Amino acid sequence: MVWVFALLCGAHLNTAECTSDTAIDVIRFPDARNDLACMRDSMATVASLAIQARPDEYWKFVCVRAQQQEAANLAERASEEPERHE
Repeated sequence: MVWVFALLCGAHLNTAECTSDTAIDVIRFPDARNDLACMRDSMATVASLAIQARPDEYWKFVCVRAQQQEAANLAERASEEPERHE
């Protein structure tokens, strides 16, 4: 099983710099069966969200195996209250 996260990042960050620590917001999506399903389903899910990236922001999708430490860090950040979104 693959854990799926969407990171909302500022456009001033390159993709490698967009992490759970630098993201404006982190959202946990439903788990995916594999990496391909993770990416395909993430793009469809984010398109229907009420939270949309502003012109100076972008979405980055992260697909990680549940047993990886990165998954635990992302899950912790995703459970925090969002910093902004009117």
